[in-house]
Formats: sequence, structure tokens, C-alpha cells
Amino acid sequence: MTENLHRADDVFAASLEDDTLLLNVTTGRYHGLNPVAARIWELLAAPISEDQLIAQLLEEFEVTPDVCRAEVAAFLASLRDRGLLNVN
Repeated sequence: MTENLHRADDVFAASLEDDTLLLNVTTGRYHGLNPVAARIWELLAAPISEDQLIAQLLEEFEVTPDVCRAEVAAFLASLRDRGLLNVN
């Protein structure tokens, strides 16, 4: 069974020029996202599998599948570690 990923409920986002700033209300910590990470955050608004997320990014950005998969996996792990991502 494929896991669906989505944003944690207790996180607020705000755009600041080219970046996005996240606030985890539970921890009180801020997290900055570059434009590509911000796009991933947008896609996580609705439940999505990692494979679907990668497929969408491959359509939008000039990146090889291997690089995309590795970078997305690392970013998602970072979101999980910081309590910004729910998996079900």
C-alpha cells in the first residue's frame, strides 16, 4: 500500500518574496523554504504519494528522475523530522 503524505495541521505558511516561511505552532519553530521546496509544500496541501509528487515535479522542473527522487526523499525526511509532515 502506498503512503499518502500531507502537511501537518499545526503549520502555517507565509510567502516572503521568493521564499516561503513555515511556522510549526506546536514547537514554535520557523522553517524557510526555497522556491522548489515551497512548490513541494504546495503539492502537500492534499494527500499525495511520494511517486505522484515526484512525477509532478518532473513535469515542472528540468531534473533527472534519479536526482529528483533523491532530493525529494531527503526533503520529505527533513519535513518528517521537523514535525511538518503527516504520513498515512
